[in-house]
Amino acid sequence: MTTAFSQTSWFFKWCTCALASVALLNLLLFPLEFLPLSFFEQYGAYFQQVTSGIVGVSVLGSLIASWGWHRRESATRVNSPRLHAWLQGIIRYWLALSLASYGFAKILKTQFQTPEYLLDVPLGSVDGMSLTWYYFGYSYLLAVIIALFQIGGAVLLLYRRTTLLGAVILLPVMVNIVLINVFFQISPGAFFNSVVYSLALVFLILLHRERLKTVFWNRIDRLPGMIIRPGWLKHSLPLLPILAAFVSLKVLIATHPDDQLLKGAWKVEKLIRNGQAQSPTDWLTDREAWSRVYFAGAQGCAFSPNPYRFEAGESRLGHYEYDRGRNQLLVVFHSRDTLRARISHRTPDFIALQGVLNGENLQMQLTRLPR
Repeated sequence: MTTAFSQTSWFFKWCTCALASVALLNLLLFPLEFLPLSFFEQYGAYFQQVTSGIVGVSVLGSLIASWGWHRRESATRVNSPRLHAWLQGIIRYWLALSLASYGFAKILKTQFQTPEYLLDVPLGSVDGMSLTWYYFGYSYLLAVIIALFQIGGAVLLLYRRTTLLGAVILLPVMVNIVLINVFFQISPGAFFNSVVYSLALVFLILLHRERLKTVFWNRIDRLPGMIIRPGWLKHSLPLLPILAAFVSLKVLIATHPDDQLLKGAWKVEKLIRNGQAQSPTDWLTDREAWSRVYFAGAQGCAFSPNPYRFEAGESRLGHYEYDRGRNQLLVVFHSRDTLRARISHRTPDFIALQGVLNGENLQMQLTRLPR
C-alpha cells in the first residue's frame, strides 16, 4: 500500500479530501439528530442552505488542501500513504455510521412508518414519498432484510481487509435508493445524502480497480470454447436470448391489440336496466347500480357501484374480450354470469353499449375518467 499511495495525481487527492471534508462536516452535524422536533419545524427551512454550505466549504477546502498536499508531496515533505490512510479511514467510519443509522432506523421502526391519516387518502392522490414509505413499510421483514444489508456492509467498511466487500454490498443498495429519491421525489436532503454516500462507495471500490479488472474482465472461463461457424453466428448467438425475450413480449402484445382500446377507468353517465334509468343515488342500496367501470386489459375488469372509491367485495369482477371488428364486448364475471354487449359508439373518451346480463337488457353510456 505504501508504494501505491506514495505518488498520486492531484485529482485523486482532491477526491479524497472532498469526501473526507464532507464526512467531517456531516459528523459535526450528527448531534442535531437529538434536537426536538420543534427545532426542525422552526428552522427546517435553513437546512437546505446548510447543505449547500457543506458542499461549498467541502469543495473550496478540498481544492486548497489537495493543492498544498500535491506540492508538498513533490518536495517529499509529506507522508502521503499515512495521510491517505487517515482520510480514507474517516470516509469509511463516516459511511459506516451513516448507513448503519439508516439500517437501525428500519429495525427500530423509525423509518418507513406511514401516518394513519394517509391510509385513508385515495391511492391516486398519494405523493411519491408517501407511496414509497407505505410500500417499503408494508412488510417489516423486507425492511429488516434491507437494514441487515446496510448494517452488515457498514461493519465490513470498518476493517481494511473487508472494505471492498462492504462497498460492493452497499453500492447496489445505495444506487437503488438514489433512483427512488429521484423518481419518487423524496426530499432534497435525502437525495443529496444518497448521492454523496454512493460517490464515496464508488471511490472506495475504485481504489481496488486493478483487482476488480482481474476478477471481472481479465479472468476467462477455462472450459473449451464451442466451435461455431460461420463467425457471424458465433458473435450473434449470445444476443439471441435477449432478442427472444423482447420479440416474445411484442408478439404477445400484438396478438391482443383490442385489450388496450378500452383500458382505463370509466364513469357511468347513464345506466338503463330493462327500460328503467338508474338514479344517481341507487348505488347506496343496490350493488348492481354501477357508477364506475374499470377495464385493465389482461388483469381483467371491475364494475363498481361506489363513485368515490373501489372495494372488491362490493363490485363485480371478471375478465373481458373486445372484438373491434364486430364492435362486440364479452364480459365473463367471476360468478360465471356473462354480459354480451354491442358497442354502438366509441371514441377515445366515450362508449355507448347495449347488452344482456342475466336476462336483463342493459344500456350504458361511459365517459373516460382523466388520470
